[in-house]
Amino acid sequence: MKIFKKFKGEKKMIKMKIISMIILAVFVVGLAGCGTTPSIINPEMVSLESPLYIIEGENHVEGFYDFVEEMEIIYGGMWVSCIGEYSLVGGLVESLEIYIEDIREGNSCLIIPPIPEGIQEYQDLEAEYPDLCPLSCDELESELDSYSSPLIYFSQDLQTDKISGIIVADQVDASLAELLNAGDIPLDTSFRYENGQLQILN
Repeated sequence: MKIFKKFKGEKKMIKMKIISMIILAVFVVGLAGCGTTPSIINPEMVSLESPLYIIEGENHVEGFYDFVEEMEIIYGGMWVSCIGEYSLVGGLVESLEIYIEDIREGNSCLIIPPIPEGIQEYQDLEAEYPDLCPLSCDELESELDSYSSPLIYFSQDLQTDKISGIIVADQVDASLAELLNAGDIPLDTSFRYENGQLQILN
């Protein structure tokens, strides 16, 4: 009788161990996300390469030309093209029609101020050329509600490997250009330029 009880107890313990191992395995798989969900803590990083088109809307951002000039120095001038407020004819979308095929051959970065007119330009751009917009306008407004400006966001088109970015800020400068080219840029996550450093926000 005692032998039977002992056997029964061992069987119960084995069962409990198996259940514990299953629970642990499910927990580990859940943490790993099965490899399908991108990590926000460690986003994918890329280098910003030329040819590069830096675009400013009709609403001027302070330091834009200093930023572009530094980019030209970094890339050797001819690999960086600037479309700024003084080169716009009939508005941002209309002006880009002239260059759209060239822009799509390279990487691009739009710089706009955090004002309603700047957001409206972005919305117009999204309606006409969504491939130049790393975020939808709704997503951009939501990000700005959460984090405010300055806000930087880059994304990569998986089919073309081209990178599009947006910088929403009152001002940019040469040191930001240096930071964007000194190392890798986080993809699909918001970050900002603060105290001379890039800081991931989410």
